[in-house]
Amino acid sequence: MNWLLHVLGADDTTGRWYAWWSGAGSDFGELTLIGLAYGAYRKHQCHNKGCWRIGRHQVDGTPWCNQHHQQAREGRR
Repeated sequence: MNWLLHVLGADDTTGRWYAWWSGAGSDFGELTLIGLAYGAYRKHQCHNKGCWRIGRHQVDGTPWCNQHHQQAREGRR
């Protein structure tokens, strides 16, 4: 049981909420940063299905990568 208290940050409490925010509660901030990075990647990802590249060219408001940029222009005319 002591290992669980140590992982959760509840074995050395110097203040009322210190154990929570320095233990298991600090993971919320890390998950938020990972979620923000993933959301930014999805927003700027190439619009072509299955392409993992970052879209650098805007065609009709959607991002396209260098490989699919010419195809996007020809297909959108």
